Amino acid sequence: MATILIDLDGTLLPLKAWNPVFAEISAAIAERAGAAPEEVWMRVREKNLALMRRLDWRAFDWQQLFTSAAAELGVREVPDVVEVLHRHLPSFRLNDGAIEALAELREMGFRVEIATNGHASYQLPVIRQLGLDRLVDGVRTSDAYKCAKTCPEFFHNAQVMIGDNPVFDVYFPKRYGLRAIFFGDWSKEAPEYSRRLSIPAESTPPDEVIRTLKEAPEAVKRVMGKT
Repeated sequence: MATILIDLDGTLLPLKAWNPVFAEISAAIAERAGAAPEEVWMRVREKNLALMRRLDWRAFDWQQLFTSAAAELGVREVPDVVEVLHRHLPSFRLNDGAIEALAELREMGFRVEIATNGHASYQLPVIRQLGLDRLVDGVRTSDAYKCAKTCPEFFHNAQVMIGDNPVFDVYFPKRYGLRAIFFGDWSKEAPEYSRRLSIPAESTPPDEVIRTLKEAPEAVKRVMGKT
C-alpha cells in the first residue's frame, strides 16, 4: 500500500487560522513588557526564521520562541500556547475540499498521513478538533523525528508529498525520492521561499501543481503513474 503524506498548516488548514492565537500571546507579553504586540511578534518570527534557515526542528516550538522573545523584553510570565490554542480551536476551519480529498485518497487504497513541521502538542489538538484523526492513518511531526521535513527518516516508506511549502513539501521530499504535489502558486512561492530560507527550491519543481484540494486525488493518480 502506497503512503501519501499531506501537510497540515497552509494545506489542509489555512495558515491564518493560527493568527488569533499568536496575537493573543503577543498582546499579553507586550502588556507586561510595556511594548507593542508587533515588537513581540517580530522577535518571535526572527527566531523562527533563524532556526528554519538552520533546518532546526525547534523552529516550530512556539512556546520556546515566545518565552525567548519575552525574556529579551524582561518578561518571565508567558501564556501557555496550548491553553490559548484551545480557546481559539472552535474558530479553526479546514480549507475547502480537505475532507473530500482525504476520504477519496483512502478510498483509492492509499495510506494517508499528515506530515507537519509543527510539534505534536500543538498539532494533535487541531487535528482532533477538526476530525482529521478519523480521516487519516497517521500523523508525522517534527518533534517525533527530531528533524523538520528535511531528513530521510521523516519521509520513510512514503511515495508522495502534498503541501504548500516549496522547501519542505517539494525540495526535500524530492531529494529523498518522493513525488511532490504543490498546493498553491508555484511561480510566486518558490522564489520567495528560496530567498527566505537560502535553499534553491526553484531548481526542483514539483511533479504536479494544484490550486484546490479537490484536485489532489487525480494529481496523485497521475504522479503514481510515473513511478
